[in-house]
Amino acid sequence: MLSRAFIAIILSTASVIAAAQSLGIHGNVYEIQEEDAVDYLKGKIAGWQKDGTIKRKQEEAKMRVEQSIRFPKPIEGISTATKNRIFMWDPTFVLEKNITDGKGNVLFPAGTTINPLMYGGLDKRLIFLDARDDRQVEYAIKANEKYPNDKIILTGGSWVELSKKLNKQVFYDQSGYLTRRFGIRRVPAIVSQDGLKLKIEEKAL
Repeated sequence: MLSRAFIAIILSTASVIAAAQSLGIHGNVYEIQEEDAVDYLKGKIAGWQKDGTIKRKQEEAKMRVEQSIRFPKPIEGISTATKNRIFMWDPTFVLEKNITDGKGNVLFPAGTTINPLMYGGLDKRLIFLDARDDRQVEYAIKANEKYPNDKIILTGGSWVELSKKLNKQVFYDQSGYLTRRFGIRRVPAIVSQDGLKLKIEEKAL
C-alpha cells in the first residue's frame, strides 16, 4: 500500500505539471483513502478462516512435525558396511574442572584422569543400524531374538516402525552424537565392553 507521504508527493508533483499545462477538468476529484493495515489483516484472516486455509495449514504443520518425529533426519556421513572392521575406543578423559559433592567438598580435582568403565560397565550391547535397509532390519530382528537386552540405536529410518516390529523401545542417535563420539562411520555396528575399552564391530551383511 502507498503511504500518505508518498501520495502527497505525487499530488504536489501533479499540481506543478498542471500549472505548466492545463489539461482541463475530467470528472470529479475525490480524496485518496488508504486502507488501515490492521483492518486489512483482519479481513484476510477472516477470509482464511472462512475458506479453511488456516485449518489446512495447521494440519499440514502437524503432519510435518509427526513425520519429523517418526522419520528423523538421517545421520550424515554414515554408510552401509561393506566389510568387517573391528576397532577399540578408549573412553578415558581428563577432568577440566573440580567435581564436588554440592557442599563444596572436592570429590575429583581438575586434571584427574577418569575412565567411566571403572565405575559402571556397559552391561548390554549397543547396535547401530539404518532401518531404511531391509537387511539391517532383518539383522536387528534376529539379534533381538538372541540378545533381547541389546539396545538398538538408529542412524536412519523410522524408530517408531522398528519399535513395533521388535516390540520394544528403539532409540535414535540424535544429531549423530554417539556415532561421532565412537568414530562409527558404517552400520550395522555393534558396541560392547572389552576390559576398560569399548569394542566396536562394523559388520558387512
